[in-house]
Amino acid sequence: MTLTRRNIMALAAGAGLVPFAPGVRIAKAATPSAGNNILVFIYLRGGMDGLAMVAPAEDGIYRDNRRNSAVRSSGVNAGLPVGTLDGTPFFLHPAARQLKLMYDNKSLAIVHAAGVPTTSRSHFESQALVDLGMASNEPTPGAGWLTRHLQTRPGALGDFSATTDSATGSSALVGAVGLIPTESLEYLPNSIDAQRGALIAAVNEGNSASAQAARRTVKLLDVIRDKTAKAPPAPTGNGSYTFGPLSQSLKPLARVLKLDLGVEVAVVDYPAVWDTHENILQFFTNATREFSDSLFAFTDDLGDLMSRVTIVAMTEFGRRVEENSNGGTDHGEASCMLALGAGVNGGKIYGQWPGLADTKLSGGDLKVTTDYRQVLSELLVKRMGQTSLDQIFPTIKYTPLGLAR
Repeated sequence: MTLTRRNIMALAAGAGLVPFAPGVRIAKAATPSAGNNILVFIYLRGGMDGLAMVAPAEDGIYRDNRRNSAVRSSGVNAGLPVGTLDGTPFFLHPAARQLKLMYDNKSLAIVHAAGVPTTSRSHFESQALVDLGMASNEPTPGAGWLTRHLQTRPGALGDFSATTDSATGSSALVGAVGLIPTESLEYLPNSIDAQRGALIAAVNEGNSASAQAARRTVKLLDVIRDKTAKAPPAPTGNGSYTFGPLSQSLKPLARVLKLDLGVEVAVVDYPAVWDTHENILQFFTNATREFSDSLFAFTDDLGDLMSRVTIVAMTEFGRRVEENSNGGTDHGEASCMLALGAGVNGGKIYGQWPGLADTKLSGGDLKVTTDYRQVLSELLVKRMGQTSLDQIFPTIKYTPLGLAR
């Protein structure tokens, strides 16, 4: 980075995030905290098929509607049994073997027939609703739901409170202060050295907002540089990351969390691959294996730190009950959500199963019986200490499912 007056003025900007180098954006405050609980939100963008991830494999209606692609209870494409909900047995997709291990050791919980209350089948519209923590026809808030959590949670807001795998930031964190993309750690040590930082601080004396912001930024950069200058923490477990896209996001996130900078929330996107309009047997299998194996490697990598980390994964909508003529599934309504890690009462399926009979469907789709915000609310309250839930999800009544403690 060339040290020019323009760059110094950019560093002294009084609000928002400050760019330092390609892929690097640092918030304007400085002192890290440690020992806090951490919520990791994994967004399975693209419409993940909950009826393939957690299948009612013994349901005759399900099998009749998915003659070519159904997960079976035995034989070819046999799923992994995970218990019942409202008397219906469910099976994880056969590629989700690591999820099955986590379910069996009671660290993973499933919420079925969960989703966004909306009639939209648009990726863009439904994803925007999740990012903002809304349902259809509700007032649009000015910040993402995770930003609202950070702004209203008890106690002082940390200086490095949020991280995302996106260089442009996640919409769930719109308006957040203290945000840095995980990918930028590789640039940080060389972005601005201590000598240049001292010069920036020196030319920004005084009590103006911009001067104070510049000094705080330099101080924060010093803190992170000191930590990242050391050898990156080695994986603490035996899990192996894949070479796939989710592992390439979770591996640097593990490094960030192990630096203990005070991160409270993290957002990771695992996009597109879930839009299985054709050949679900191949595409969904590959996506699920990457999801399952990467999650296991991530939790294994974090080791003892997992006692403070809770993970929740969801999608914007599920898929239709009936497969299409291309061996895939089109946009639907309800899907499933997964929660695992610290404080999760795992080894159980939560929610209400509406069934797949025509009279129980919503326009041919699995009906949403659990608003996704009920799951997020319970995790925010029980794991993150949130006491002002009405400012985050003002249109719903807090009704915990019992999936967290």
